[in-house]
Amino acid sequence: MMNRKDLISVCFAAGFSVAAFCGASAETTTLKGATEQAYAAVSVGDGYSDIVRIITEVYDNLVFAIDAPEEINPVSYFTPNALKKLEDEYEFDCFEGDCYAFYALRTGMQDSNPEADDVSRIYAVVPQGDGWYLVSYCDMGWPGKTRIKIADGKIDDYERMQP
Repeated sequence: MMNRKDLISVCFAAGFSVAAFCGASAETTTLKGATEQAYAAVSVGDGYSDIVRIITEVYDNLVFAIDAPEEINPVSYFTPNALKKLEDEYEFDCFEGDCYAFYALRTGMQDSNPEADDVSRIYAVVPQGDGWYLVSYCDMGWPGKTRIKIADGKIDDYERMQP
């Protein structure tokens, strides 16, 4: 049985949509089955579970978090290129230190979807080649996708996609 945290996996490779799962329980049999089928259908190379771990930690601790834990250092997860882009996209007053727009890796929705649970979670991390990965997630009940580029074991670039 796959560990959800290590192999959130590749539902989209088998043609499954996050919209079908967004708002449903993360532990449903349907999602587990879809993830296992998709993972079996796609060949991923060594290091894939490390990349999934990095992306998952970033989303859990910085992107979906209300307040980032103090022990989390963005430099551990982002290259200078990505940090500069996050800093440039920050839209609010910054009073102390560096301020990063981690919300740029989300859907951009301000409120929870009233027709779904408001839990935010990653559903799939799909390799796209050239260091790019498509991250599919549920953001407070809204489906979302963000392309993330990994370089030297860190997030180097990103772009929000239309779900």
